[in-house]
Amino acid sequence: MNAMINKPIFAAVFSVFALSAAGNAAAQSTSTTAIMNGEVHTAAGDVIKNGDVIIRDGVIVQVAADLIAPTGARVIDASGKVVTPGIFAPLSSIGLEEISLDEEANDAGPNRGGGFPLGAALDAVDAYRRTSTLIAINRAGGVTRALMAPDPGDSLFGGQGAVIDMSGGVDSLTKPRAAQIAMMGSGGASRAGGTRMGAWALMREYLDEARSYAANPNAYIRRNREDRFALSDLKALGAVVSGGQPLIVYINGESDIRNLIRLKTDYNLRVIIAGGSEAWRVAKPLAAADIAVILDPMANLPSQFEDLGATLKNAARLNAAGVKIAFYNPPGFGAHNLRLLTQQAGNAVAEGLPYEAAMAALTINPAEMFGLDRRLGSIELGKVADIVIWDGDPLEVTTVPQVVFINGVRQDMDNRQAALLSRYRDLSRGALPFAYRGGE
Repeated sequence: MNAMINKPIFAAVFSVFALSAAGNAAAQSTSTTAIMNGEVHTAAGDVIKNGDVIIRDGVIVQVAADLIAPTGARVIDASGKVVTPGIFAPLSSIGLEEISLDEEANDAGPNRGGGFPLGAALDAVDAYRRTSTLIAINRAGGVTRALMAPDPGDSLFGGQGAVIDMSGGVDSLTKPRAAQIAMMGSGGASRAGGTRMGAWALMREYLDEARSYAANPNAYIRRNREDRFALSDLKALGAVVSGGQPLIVYINGESDIRNLIRLKTDYNLRVIIAGGSEAWRVAKPLAAADIAVILDPMANLPSQFEDLGATLKNAARLNAAGVKIAFYNPPGFGAHNLRLLTQQAGNAVAEGLPYEAAMAALTINPAEMFGLDRRLGSIELGKVADIVIWDGDPLEVTTVPQVVFINGVRQDMDNRQAALLSRYRDLSRGALPFAYRGGE
């Protein structure tokens, strides 16, 4: 599937390799930026001390130590700072949800119990609000890309998620229909007669029907079948059964994960696990099946029966077995606190995950999961300049971004929370509403 990357910046890629140190004497475009003297974590296996990154027309054209800033370039001194790719949130409701408990301001998914007839056919793009205040807040926290994904209502399937950039621009859609969302385990059982047997039988039936529809839609429609499956759902699942679109499955328990591995093999699917609290128990089979896991590294207490094996060592054990991992916020925090993914990564490092593996889980791994790694996810020659400059170790809770680039464009760091802090910092101001004036 071709990724629809926003902004016409990739024409510059073809001329990237003509740029070299010898070309620095040539006249430079005003769209050139030089980030100099930082500790550059490329997420491609390299850490460059006193590293420099040159950006031209939104694309990274040089990455090395001891470069010379091109003539006319905007120079940012990153001495004593850390430079990383932008954070990529692989599973969220950002852009769909503004106020979690307000139905009118929450389009993340159909209401449970409402009997809404569609699931897989839902498309997150249709509800995307690029002006959400939460986008600016998380952008200021270093998040530059995110998958916005609908939540399943009564259906086994939630619908199709899309990758967006966090610029909030009218062209911020990076890749529509990037993944289909499904609910299995106890969540799937609750949507299929209260038993996992029902959930797996229904999942297989959906996939069989989707295959049949995709093979010959007209013949499928002509046949007199029970009207059990909405044609729009089957049409949407065509990309899943063809292997063109990954299926993100919320699932936790070991036995359910083993069933998912069999399902992937039987139907030749691209599968990503969301949750996976007991995935460490199936680490080697997951690696062999090439199934990635999007997990909450802070999950260590069972909130339900299928989480009994939850452990803080989950991320480290999966990584050691060769499973590709990424991090997400637990349900209920999927729009508001994407900026805390670095804190989650830091805790995973404290529990044995190698530091650079944690950085990869925040950046290049999600890009690979959605087929965007040729353009995004690392600081490498020819890639889009999604870059964050931090005032210290990005996995420390007191560290904050100083500069954020998306598509090579320096981003405005203003946001609603910063505005509220500024307004109410001085409670003695008479301009404040009476109830907020200190000491009155």
